[in-house]
Amino acid sequence: MPLSMGEVVVAGSGVGGLAAALAVARQRHWVTVLKERDPFVPPDAGVHLTPTALRALDQLGIGLDAHRRAVTVHEVHLVNGVTGRPISTVPTDSRHGRPHAVVHGGDLYDLLLEACGNDPAIRIREDTAVVHYEQTDQRLTVFLGTGERLRVDALIGADGVCSPVRRQLTGQAGRVSPYATFHTAVPRERVPARLQPQLSARTAVTLWEGPSWQLAHYPSGDRRVGITATCAHDAPALVRGTPATAAQVLDRMPRLAEAARELVGLGTEWRMWVPCDGDRDPPWCDRRVVLTGAAVRPAFQHSLPTAFQAVDDAVRLGNMMDCDPADFPQAFRSYAGRRH
Repeated sequence: MPLSMGEVVVAGSGVGGLAAALAVARQRHWVTVLKERDPFVPPDAGVHLTPTALRALDQLGIGLDAHRRAVTVHEVHLVNGVTGRPISTVPTDSRHGRPHAVVHGGDLYDLLLEACGNDPAIRIREDTAVVHYEQTDQRLTVFLGTGERLRVDALIGADGVCSPVRRQLTGQAGRVSPYATFHTAVPRERVPARLQPQLSARTAVTLWEGPSWQLAHYPSGDRRVGITATCAHDAPALVRGTPATAAQVLDRMPRLAEAARELVGLGTEWRMWVPCDGDRDPPWCDRRVVLTGAAVRPAFQHSLPTAFQAVDDAVRLGNMMDCDPADFPQAFRSYAGRRH
């Protein structure tokens, strides 16, 4: 237990940022979360929870609630996206008794946000962001878009790979990702009988692999099927949930197998995201500033986003901060060293 409580700012309120806030507050430090107006979260897209992620959520106090809202996954089916032929089936049952699961991104986000709101050591500020920071070995000043200056002991950047925090720490500007992610959900009863085998069991995820694209469908609650596609794209700017059509998705997935094309065509409410991208191995810390979550890795890297890395990184970072504020720089160096 630290001898004194530190003051920590978390820039970004996505899954990684909120998880980091909870993990740091567990070490009896004060935390201020800067909650951006439009976090990069597709609320009804499926998020993969590995057994490791569920254990990390347990440490944050929301593992049981997350599992209750999730659908257990026992298998992942890999399919050739061009021929439609099965490649392999991978069992996902854990040797340690914890299953894999899929949860709505919005459900996971709401659980983390509620837990932060209930923690007296965490303060959430709406609609503000870090512009830049200045630091010495002893203290850190964070400059906000509102014109305020916060004198704190640490800054955790979790607000994306195009964020000012990451840009200042790494000296690298982010770029628009060359990939786009499309998502929709379809009522199970709308799926024709001839396509039911393509949906596998209600406890399985199916991944269709193709050249420069990937399609995933998975259980989205008891009565819906989530469909998410990631494919090459040449968007000139970031896109956050813009409405799209099945035709636009199919145009980006040439040679997609006929059964998969029919599944895509069932979606009537497609939305499109194009995230920021950046160097896959950036510096993780600079004295009292450290990166985690979406500031280290792009928001979307696969058709079925995983919460494992963001939540696990947050818990590891919090564990390292079981120290006095004077020791935060050393804690961050240890954290960064263990993440490589």
